[in-house]
Amino acid sequence: MSVKSKIVAQFGNPSGPLGALAGRIMAARKSNRFRNEKTVEIMDLRPHSQVLEIGCGPGLALSRCASLVTSGRVVGLDHSGVMIRQARNRLRRQGVADRVDLLEGRIDLLTAWPETFDRVFSLNVIQFQSDKLGFFRALFDTLAPGGLCLTTYQPRLDADGSATARRMIAGIEDALHAVGYENVREIKIIGGAAPATCVVGKKMILTKANAQQAKGD
Repeated sequence: MSVKSKIVAQFGNPSGPLGALAGRIMAARKSNRFRNEKTVEIMDLRPHSQVLEIGCGPGLALSRCASLVTSGRVVGLDHSGVMIRQARNRLRRQGVADRVDLLEGRIDLLTAWPETFDRVFSLNVIQFQSDKLGFFRALFDTLAPGGLCLTTYQPRLDADGSATARRMIAGIEDALHAVGYENVREIKIIGGAAPATCVVGKKMILTKANAQQAKGD
């Protein structure tokens, strides 16, 4: 395996020196920084927002969230200790570390999380999830009624980039609908041969009427 291939393989679960290098590439790459900025912009955060990022990587989006959320809560989850350390260092340098909780582990950590969020998001994480229904169901359970789940995806630039993106986006939308998200929509972030898209789904606000309907079903 070439050095380049070894580095690419690190993006799914960075570890060791090559994982640290992969994190620095994520932080420096212009398209990745733009994806992070636009995804945070789409969330329309408020000072009191409750925000969770799955697969926070080196903390690009978290640092932006922390600059906007001053009285709410920002949480970043990543299964890579290398990424958690890079995210913590970035937040400290920007003076917002006290506004962010960083969790090292997998998504099953959220089953014991005592609070809900009004925004849950991920960037280029979904392609590493073998059980997409389980992934989106876990996020659904962490959302408060009316909360949004945002999934941003951009394939690697290759000859089949656009087709790969369309297949992935269709799969994300199918999974969101199957779990119970509503108002599912696509927001284009980057066009071209390897387009980036943010798929947004909303957790229904439970009312007496729809609760009775669900019970009847």
